[in-house]
Amino acid sequence: MGAARDAAKEARILTAAMHEFAQAGFRDAKTDVIAKEAGVSKGLVFHYFQSKANLYVAAVRWTLQRINGIADWTVWQESPDLRTMVRRAMRYKLKLQVEYPDEFTLSLAAYSDGSQLPEELRPQLMALWQDEIQGAIPQLTGPVFARMRLREGVKVATVQNLVVMMSDLISNKAKAFMRQHPDATVADLEWLVDDTLDILDVLEHGFLAGPATE
Repeated sequence: MGAARDAAKEARILTAAMHEFAQAGFRDAKTDVIAKEAGVSKGLVFHYFQSKANLYVAAVRWTLQRINGIADWTVWQESPDLRTMVRRAMRYKLKLQVEYPDEFTLSLAAYSDGSQLPEELRPQLMALWQDEIQGAIPQLTGPVFARMRLREGVKVATVQNLVVMMSDLISNKAKAFMRQHPDATVADLEWLVDDTLDILDVLEHGFLAGPATE
């Protein structure tokens, strides 16, 4: 049996990997930079993770766990309705995105930049995201939908999927804006909250004024 891992060193490696992968992307990230930032040898990085690809998956998993540990789920759960939930959650998530840029950049890249990743990584990353969504979305939105009256025939899962798609759109818009405006504050992203609430209004009430007339 090999020697037990040093938990502190492993955490430093994952922290450095999260930053390097977030800033450089998978292809351009350097394991020697990660090792240097973590204060360990490059050999130890490969002893623990075997390959750059394995390290990337481990860093994404660790990053998602960090976000879950940081987030206050009551922001979602205690909202009285969907519109209030989206407004509160957006402002809160944008605040976190400003405060924790590496975490959100890497988690979004792992989900949305699949074409930039080796093919063998994609199933593992999609499985991570599916587990994350299947676990988090019902937990976050379930209490809100329980207080709402949905139109007959509309499934909660359908609305939850729309919320997920909106969340992805919002995060990617925020990511692009922050890349162009690295010193942006939460207040600078208020336009995104307004845009999203407009989209939500259309989702809730449709976009037609009434039945077509001849």
